[in-house]
Amino acid sequence: MRGVLTFLILTTGDLPEAYFLGSFLESMSVPFALVNIVGRPLGNQLQVLSRLRRNRGLPYVADFLLARAADRVEMWVRREELAHAVRAFPEVDAQLMRDIRARHPHRDCSDPHASDVLDFVRAHAPDYILLAGAPFLRPTFYGLARRGAFNRHLGLLPDFRGSDCALWALAMDRPEAVGYSIHMVNERVDGGDVVLRRPFPVSGDPTLEDYLRRLRREASEAFAGVIRRMLDGAALRPLPQVRNGPYFPPAGWTIQQRALRNYARARRGQLASYPALHDDPDEHIRPLPS
Repeated sequence: MRGVLTFLILTTGDLPEAYFLGSFLESMSVPFALVNIVGRPLGNQLQVLSRLRRNRGLPYVADFLLARAADRVEMWVRREELAHAVRAFPEVDAQLMRDIRARHPHRDCSDPHASDVLDFVRAHAPDYILLAGAPFLRPTFYGLARRGAFNRHLGLLPDFRGSDCALWALAMDRPEAVGYSIHMVNERVDGGDVVLRRPFPVSGDPTLEDYLRRLRREASEAFAGVIRRMLDGAALRPLPQVRNGPYFPPAGWTIQQRALRNYARARRGQLASYPALHDDPDEHIRPLPS
C-alpha cells in the first residue's frame, strides 16, 4: 500500500483548492507542506500587464482591466449574497485552514523562486509538488520535487492551455471542449505529459457560475484520485501531448459576456452531454480507471 511519500502544495492567495488537497492528504496520513503566494509586488503586476500589451495589444489590456473592475463591482454589490452562496469547497472554512497550517509546515511568500522559499522546499524534500492555482514556475522550484510535479488544469489539453479555458471554450461556442486535465509540470505552460483528461458537459446548472463551481470541484476530486493512485503505487502512465496547442490569456470582459450568452443558449437547448472530439489527435489520452 502506501509508502513514505511526501508532498508539497503550492497555491496563491490561500485558494480553497489547496486546503481541499491538504485535507485529503491528512485523511491518508500523508505528510505535506504548503507554500502560499501572497501580495505579489506591484512591479510584477505591471510587468504582466506590459507583457500582455506587447503580446495581445492595447485593446485586449483595456478589455482585461474592464473585466477585473466589473468583477470587483459585482463582488461588492453581491457581497451579502456571496457570503451565503454555495461554494465549490464548503468544507474548507477559516477554521480548517488554520488547523492545517497549525499541523503542517507552511510558508507565505511573494515570490516562490526566492532563495528562502527554495530552501524551505529543499528542507521538506517532497517527492511530489502539487499545484493548486499557481503562476508560471521555473525549474528551480518544480524541479525540487524528487519524483515530479503535477497540476490540475481547468481545460482540455492540448487544445486549451493558459487561463479561463472554460470561458474561452464557451465564448468560441465550443461547449463540448470544456473540461479539465491533470498533467505533469515542465518548462512549457500546461505542456507536460497528461495523466487524466475529461470533458465536462453542460447539464442542469442554472447559471454559468454554478457550472464553473461544479467544474472546479470535480477537477479537484479527480486530482485527489490521481494522488490516491500514487499512494497506492499504481502506474499513472502519463502520455505526451502530441502538439503544442494554443495559449489563452485571462478572459476579458468581452469573452466573459460571450461565454455567458453561449452558456445560456446551450442550457436552454437542454444539452446534457456532448460527444468526444472525434477529430482530436490526442484522443488516445484517456481517463484513468475509476
